Amino acid sequence: MKKNTITFLITELALALLAAFFISRMFLSEKPKQRVAVIVENSGEEKWNSFINGMKQAAATKNIHLIICNTDEIESAEEEENLIREQLENNVDAFIIQAAPGYEVLEVLEGTSTQVPIVLVENDVLVPQANEDIHATSYFSRVMPDNYKLGYELGEEVLRDVGGDIKGMTIGMVAGIADTDRTKKLQRGFSDALADTGCEIIWQINAKRGKNIADGVRKNKPSDIMVVLDTEALEQICAESGEENIKDTLIYGIGNSMKSVYYLDEGRINDLMMTDDYSMGYDSVVEISRLLENKLHTGMNYTVDFGILHREDIFTEETEKVLFTYE
Repeated sequence: MKKNTITFLITELALALLAAFFISRMFLSEKPKQRVAVIVENSGEEKWNSFINGMKQAAATKNIHLIICNTDEIESAEEEENLIREQLENNVDAFIIQAAPGYEVLEVLEGTSTQVPIVLVENDVLVPQANEDIHATSYFSRVMPDNYKLGYELGEEVLRDVGGDIKGMTIGMVAGIADTDRTKKLQRGFSDALADTGCEIIWQINAKRGKNIADGVRKNKPSDIMVVLDTEALEQICAESGEENIKDTLIYGIGNSMKSVYYLDEGRINDLMMTDDYSMGYDSVVEISRLLENKLHTGMNYTVDFGILHREDIFTEETEKVLFTYE
């Protein structure tokens, strides 16, 4: 065999061995993705689209495999505990969770946090101190709006919208699910903003999943203003805003869905408050990855921004960027 042929074969073999070495190192250095279960009520609803898109974006860069649990209403600590146990049996590494209603869920999440890391989103656990201190919080890592401030600024927006003079006007309030930290803080914030202004909140009802809240509204007296602190309830009420005891009411609400924006554009909602749910999703994955990577990480809290959307703002460049996250 000619000398140059032998040299060529040796060179080819060396290159092949070198390529095999680098490929093997690449696969050996690639860490397996850590599995994070996401538990939020009615996870298939449109209101979670932006949140889920934010999570997926962060997961792609943080080597996280998301398991978005298929859920309906989560009405109790027992239901949430069953969902958690099912995922622990599937060997998940961590949870991103929306706390269920009631005080009992605190014990459930405390037990879970001794096994795997937890990050709370949307609403905190309802802690016993909340009855005395509306700003009381749990010790878990949290990624969510300042719900008291959100309710307060919605109240201030109503006051601005009526020219600062709300004396003698009546308000009906549709709150979120009862016995949740989010609902209590939104209600208190809104009420505090309008304290001593001379208006009267003549009725308050809570949303109930699986039931049309508009039926409950019809049973109450018509009010000059209606404030709705829950996305699904806002959509239901706007869908029936032509009803006799609703059609002349000024509606203000918190709504994180394209449907809510549609109703704002149609004039069924006067002003709409939206939270930055894309950032809530993104930051929750960033925080859970830190907890997984560093066992000494004590956990951080992220406050999610929110803003007021007026009808004339819908087609601005800034608003379109926000609405793009819902697609």
